[in-house]
Amino acid sequence: MSTTTTTPYSPTLLNAWRSPRLIYRAIEDNPIDRHTLWTFVDNDPTAIAMSSLRPLNPQPITFGQRLYEHAHMLHIRAFICLPPTDSDIAQWEALIQEKAEKSGLTATLDVEKLKGEFPRPEAKPIGVVTLMPPMGGDQERHHRNAMIGVGIAMEWRGRGYGGEAVDWVLDWGFGRLGLHRIWLAAFEYNERACRLYRKLGFVEEGREREAVLYEKRWWDMVRFGMLEGEREALRAQQKEAKA
Repeated sequence: MSTTTTTPYSPTLLNAWRSPRLIYRAIEDNPIDRHTLWTFVDNDPTAIAMSSLRPLNPQPITFGQRLYEHAHMLHIRAFICLPPTDSDIAQWEALIQEKAEKSGLTATLDVEKLKGEFPRPEAKPIGVVTLMPPMGGDQERHHRNAMIGVGIAMEWRGRGYGGEAVDWVLDWGFGRLGLHRIWLAAFEYNERACRLYRKLGFVEEGREREAVLYEKRWWDMVRFGMLEGEREALRAQQKEAKA
């Protein structure tokens, strides 16, 4: 007599590309994703001013090619996305039913072809998140540290999505990649980012004094870091608070 067993997949594995409100997907090398990436990173003056040291000037869509050329070097390079809402799915299902009824379709195969013509709503990109190893590449990977980069599109800022994405990357970097230290940087005038990183548990590790020129004034570059032990302690505190 044979018995059937099932693999006990953990919730963290089944939801590896998700956090409470968000979905993370790869940035594909196609015209739509290229334009979306350009909109978030290179065609938004606020994004440039808050996260880049390059001069504030318009960039062509081809400027984003550098991300595709160096994609193989990054641990994580993903769009931060909002999942389709229940309303979106309901409207799509109603559309498919309406089209099927008007066309007199009853066979499952015909309905599936109709769904191909009118695709199911997909997750909507609202930002970008990256996890970058040391610039020295393979020569420095044994140090087990990496840098986070995160940006949210203008209309979606102020809702906690950036912090949620950083929190997800921290879990991925420490838990799945086995990193020892994860760091990021913020310009001194980006007070919202500095507050967020401290709230998430990052420790200010140092400053590059007057390294950034912004609106005719010199500002510091602030560097924040987190060690794997600090992350574990923070998670333990959060579990105790929920108990």
